[in-house]
Amino acid sequence: MSKEDQSPYQRLADLLIGAKLAIALRAMAEYRIADKLANGPMQVDALARETGLAPEPLRRVLRGLAQFDVFRETADGRFENSNVSEYMREDAVQSLRAAVLFLNHDVSLRAWLELEETLKDGRSRFVDVNGAALFKLFDADERLNNYFTKCMVDLYGAEAAKIAVGYPFGQFENIIDIGGGQGHILAAILAAHKGLRGTLFDIAPTAALARDFLRDRGLSDRCDVVGGDFFSAIPRGYDAYLVKSVLHDWDDAKATEILKRCREVMAENSRLLIIEEIITPGQVVGNTNRFVDLDLLIHFGGKERTKSDYCGLMRSAGFSLKDIVPVKDSFFSVVEGIPT
Repeated sequence: MSKEDQSPYQRLADLLIGAKLAIALRAMAEYRIADKLANGPMQVDALARETGLAPEPLRRVLRGLAQFDVFRETADGRFENSNVSEYMREDAVQSLRAAVLFLNHDVSLRAWLELEETLKDGRSRFVDVNGAALFKLFDADERLNNYFTKCMVDLYGAEAAKIAVGYPFGQFENIIDIGGGQGHILAAILAAHKGLRGTLFDIAPTAALARDFLRDRGLSDRCDVVGGDFFSAIPRGYDAYLVKSVLHDWDDAKATEILKRCREVMAENSRLLIIEEIITPGQVVGNTNRFVDLDLLIHFGGKERTKSDYCGLMRSAGFSLKDIVPVKDSFFSVVEGIPT
């Protein structure tokens, strides 16, 4: 039944079990059920043998998810992928498997359970309940780091090519991607602008992933990877400083600090390029993750921002707004800043 066919009562009844749906999806993603169904319907007993799970509870979870069109049960009791569960396959174009695993990871769920306290004062409880900030946890948990990195690619990977041609990056000789993650945005920019050289800058565990990612795309000769902390020091000597989907992870004080580190090493003719979704009151967010603003609050104490918010951040860090360039067919915009 489509959302349009549901009564408002049933719609709310479905929404209120959302946390349980998410946990069930996480379990199916963890055991790669959609991957195992890639070649067609399977009996639950066979799925159970391949995964080491108990047949009866597995059947009940699959049947429960099938009510929401995640998997389908055939007339003879086998299960197969639906158009929805196909996106849980590891090899799917724009797979959401890593997003399921990261956004519903224990570290996230623990922090979300503190939402009531966060509502009282606006403070994230992530560190309180997990013992360290998310990016610090990556140092000790390679799998969590991989989930996060792959999640970012899966959610935003389709935007990379749009961003690459949606702004004239070719006017620069070199560019540094601050907090560039695995490197999919920088890779797309370099692929679209053959005369451009790049550097990716991120924390050491993520930088290690980026080296492999960029090497596999044949970009090692045009792109360096540097590990470091953008709160401490940022490399100097670049025409453009790209900060994509980074500032929204932080509150205003921390976001301003990142921009100040950029300003300290930028030449007067360098450009600051902030790539984020610009929030407009009354408009639905374009992000695939409709709760992205709340995830930012819960995970980091960060937030999505308006044009006015970004103007304020840049003024505080020594920049003025030059232009905002909406990326065609994307929810992202390029906010261009000039050192003052």
